[in-house]
Amino acid sequence: MDKIDIKSLSKSEFESKLTEFGEEPYRARQIFRWLYKAGAGSFDEMTDLSLDLHRLLKAKFHITRLAVLDSKKSAIDGTTKYLFKLEDGNSIETVFLPEKTRSTICLSSQVGCKYSCTFCASAPFGFVRNLAPSEMLDEVVSLKRENPRRPITNLVFMGIGEPLDNYDNVIKTIKIFNDKDAFCIGARKITVSTCGLVPGIERLKSEKLQIELSVSLHSADDGIRSALVPINKRYPLKDLMACCRDYIDTTNRIITFEYILIKDVNCSVEDARKLARLLRDMKCKVNTISYNKIKAKDLKEPSAKEVKTFLDTLKAAGTSAMHRKSKGDDIDAGCGQLRISKL
Repeated sequence: MDKIDIKSLSKSEFESKLTEFGEEPYRARQIFRWLYKAGAGSFDEMTDLSLDLHRLLKAKFHITRLAVLDSKKSAIDGTTKYLFKLEDGNSIETVFLPEKTRSTICLSSQVGCKYSCTFCASAPFGFVRNLAPSEMLDEVVSLKRENPRRPITNLVFMGIGEPLDNYDNVIKTIKIFNDKDAFCIGARKITVSTCGLVPGIERLKSEKLQIELSVSLHSADDGIRSALVPINKRYPLKDLMACCRDYIDTTNRIITFEYILIKDVNCSVEDARKLARLLRDMKCKVNTISYNKIKAKDLKEPSAKEVKTFLDTLKAAGTSAMHRKSKGDDIDAGCGQLRISKL
């Protein structure tokens, strides 16, 4: 009989399993702390468990573990990109972003992606499969092991894949990240980024999670956005904005709209005015970033003057906006640059 993937169980599910096997449910909390706080890679490392419990765990459960195939560290800002091999031989990329007061991990949620966004380096590789909760949790366990002196404070689901397309697994993973016996990372320190899957956003609003929601917008024009983010053809701006406004009203949380500025595509003064009109009276902010050049793409980065003019136009119209500096560009770890590769 196949063993149970222990890290893909929530604490309550694990408690039920232990009870089913004749063990006390409180052992789940103890084992969670070993798995996530101590980063134990085997049951033998769990030194305060009884011999009988060790035997049970080894007979019934399996602990997943990612293998580090390679890594690259930015000489500019210390950002490090990791290539991990999954147990089935597939690979994913995960990024560690150290800063003075915090450390962020950019997580992948799928092997590949279905949504073919024009500016994204993951798109040409297509979709392979969803990541299990254990694999997403292992991204953080692995980076904690690789960077023991840098506590993890923030998590962003902005790596390879569309998080809301792997909805159930991502939500379960977030709850384990938040669990006090696991990582104890506050929900407000966890961001989920979506290309605009309206059904996923509608489900998310009922979860009562205080997480941050980020929506990849990139244009206030349906034609331009459909060219950049093809899912817009299924969920056009009218439907997406109605869904976002409802999410804000229901959760009383703001939404961050991500906007990649691409020269001669979406960063003119008129583009900024359209965006301001689209977001008028919405509890939100705009997070702009300049396009990162990707091989085989003809898109270009805007000038510093174009970026300033775009931001000034938004702010003059009353839209909260900022420009984010991309990190890890010299190792292809910047926004939109992740891909399944050999680094």
